Amino acid sequence: MSENLEIKRALSSCMKELLREKKFEDVTVAELCERSYISRRTFYRYFQDKFELLNFVHYDDFCRFFDDKTTPHALTILPLACDHLYQNREFYLQAFDVDGPGAFRDFCIDRLYIYLERDYGSACDTDEERRFYITRILDGLFDSLQSWLRSEPCPPPEEYVKKTFRSLTRFSARFAAIANVVTEELGYPL
Repeated sequence: MSENLEIKRALSSCMKELLREKKFEDVTVAELCERSYISRRTFYRYFQDKFELLNFVHYDDFCRFFDDKTTPHALTILPLACDHLYQNREFYLQAFDVDGPGAFRDFCIDRLYIYLERDYGSACDTDEERRFYITRILDGLFDSLQSWLRSEPCPPPEEYVKKTFRSLTRFSARFAAIANVVTEELGYPL
């Protein structure tokens, strides 16, 4: 492993530790440097600020689930990702609360959008329609993940994934049947 990656991962590990203890806004670069035994000068050689470090944490920690060459379908990511979120629950509960440049929500939505567009994009007639639906699906999924991780007691990931798949399947089938009738009655073309 290169020295650059070792330093980045040391800072990344430290960020994860600190976010298990406190809110992101309370974490300082000085504290990150002190805990990881890395000088501020070295920190700034690799990261512009703590937001950029947090983005690196998300990328390095979570992207093992996002490989468009080997991921056969977007839904295959969910069980692995949920297991990882559950194992690192304290960190991700704090990461969910970050707004702005290091937002985990934005990171996930940007990464997952690619897969949903690949797998479901052809169901939409226009780019605008595709963006609208995929973004809404991802917003709902992200809100569901966040709600699951915040629940006490937090059910195991296998249980959450099973319920999510079952709910999506049942709801989608029922919604499609009702939507066909209602849109026909209202005169909206599908």
